[in-house]
Amino acid sequence: MPKSRGQRAAQRPAEAPAAHAGELDRLRREAEEARALLQELLQKQGEGGAVLARRLATLEEERMVARGQAVEAVLARGRAEAALKALTDAIDRAPGLQGWLLRRAKRKVIL
Repeated sequence: MPKSRGQRAAQRPAEAPAAHAGELDRLRREAEEARALLQELLQKQGEGGAVLARRLATLEEERMVARGQAVEAVLARGRAEAALKALTDAIDRAPGLQGWLLRRAKRKVIL
């Protein structure tokens, strides 16, 4: 028996955060390991400390840029989902034969 629209819609948002949570945890772990390694090297090398400090600052700046890009991606996804909902609502309300054809095509494409 095919899934109802509510079941399909309920599954999609729950899948995405779970899939990315493991990747985020892995990236956080790697960042912490890199910080610990850099701190250890910084303590061992007195003259190379300035180079390592600059590299650590660069890594922190890159982390902030990546976080900003992640936020932008989440916002873009929200806008895309809103546009898709508006389009599907418009197709559902389309009158006549053309509306029927659009709804039939939507069922075949969006399944």
